[in-house]
Amino acid sequence: MLETSMPGAPAYTRHRLAWLDQLAYELFRATGRSQLMQCLWLYDRDVNLAALLRTRERFAALSFNRLIEPSPLPWGRPRWVKPAVTAIPLEQSADPLPRSRLLHWANQHARAPIDPVIGPAVRMAIQPFDDGSTAVSLVGSHLLLDGLGAVRAIAAAVNGIGLPSPYAVAGARGRLSGCVSDAWQVLADAPRTVAALARIAHANWYKSAVPVLRSVATVAEAGHEPSTIVELPSVVVTVESDAWLACQQRLGGSSNTLLPGFVASLASRLGRRRLSDGAISLLVPINRRRGLDDERALAIDFHTMNVAPAGLDTSLRPVNASLEALVRGARKSQTGPLASFLPAIAWMPRSAAKTLVDRLFNYASELPASCSDVGMLPDGLARIDGAPCRQVLTRAVDVNVTRQDLERSQGHLVVVASRYGQTISLCIEACQLGPTQTTPDELRLLVSRTLADFGLDAIIDA
Repeated sequence: MLETSMPGAPAYTRHRLAWLDQLAYELFRATGRSQLMQCLWLYDRDVNLAALLRTRERFAALSFNRLIEPSPLPWGRPRWVKPAVTAIPLEQSADPLPRSRLLHWANQHARAPIDPVIGPAVRMAIQPFDDGSTAVSLVGSHLLLDGLGAVRAIAAAVNGIGLPSPYAVAGARGRLSGCVSDAWQVLADAPRTVAALARIAHANWYKSAVPVLRSVATVAEAGHEPSTIVELPSVVVTVESDAWLACQQRLGGSSNTLLPGFVASLASRLGRRRLSDGAISLLVPINRRRGLDDERALAIDFHTMNVAPAGLDTSLRPVNASLEALVRGARKSQTGPLASFLPAIAWMPRSAAKTLVDRLFNYASELPASCSDVGMLPDGLARIDGAPCRQVLTRAVDVNVTRQDLERSQGHLVVVASRYGQTISLCIEACQLGPTQTTPDELRLLVSRTLADFGLDAIIDA
């Protein structure tokens, strides 16, 4: 169900989080794990600071610069609000770094404090490098927007379009007013909440959730503290688009099948194969956003694409068939069977959010690898300082990830691909715990070998 504020709707229904967004929020509160988006602009010169600041001001004034305000009621729904301080923090360094430190600097900026409740939920930074180039970074919480939504929001700010913020300032409702308004919301949601609770009780899903199917031990290994924070290794791959398309054609791939083939091959090297049949489960997001006025943060459906990894570097035809099957089933969301449980999310213990996500993506048996294709980036996106940059990178970054999180999901692999100009960029974040924890050098080696299997020449930044 599409949940957005409609003209003339009762006040208590306006600007509340959609249920899927609330599930993501509850998961954040339960785990402390932050899923972030990062956009990087690379210039071969100094940036036009005055134009960049104008873009920053326009973005801060749009509806996407927002925070989550929890309800004063235990079972009330959180709402979108405007930050009391709307300016987006900007960090600017005057000391050039070696160009080889680009990704290290980007990772450090992504680990600056981000909080979707108290703010800031978005940060910007500028960094010069010793070869005369300059990078601009914009990092935001995934609880605010999904990747395609963020791309559109930034492009809207660059182009001077978009919706002004319709939200009240955080705290403006007052506690009594908030309690009354949210009580009406609880009553309005009551029929769907009761139905969802009944379905949960009938399905008995909580007790039977996520059976341990792997023979490999998933409990904390001796000497490893489950709460230890793990920094996930990442690399950025840059390939000429002509070479990428030529490889896809040479292997008999149809449109956009080289990316899932590559990700499946890399997942196989990382050991993310299903126990049942050795196939790779690719988690593919499908965009469902309905314009700039769609308030949902996660306006996407998730679908699983099953790929047998053997022989993909010689033929992509099996991927063609898998992609066709995914497209045929795209109208029926994979989250559909469990989406009916979401109206009860506010009544569940917070820890149940983790169980719901486990059931949603079946981590114990499927070992999914996330494969996102942003596609051709909008022209406006590349003009963050008013003029085109040399390269744009779009990344997914997970921070505050504990060893226990990785044991629960039995590792991690996320690949975000985008195209700008004549290049295709793959931003890869991955980590496996066994038999030893993946290091940045090991990830780079695995990516390099996978590229070599496909006969692709690329630049790898790590």
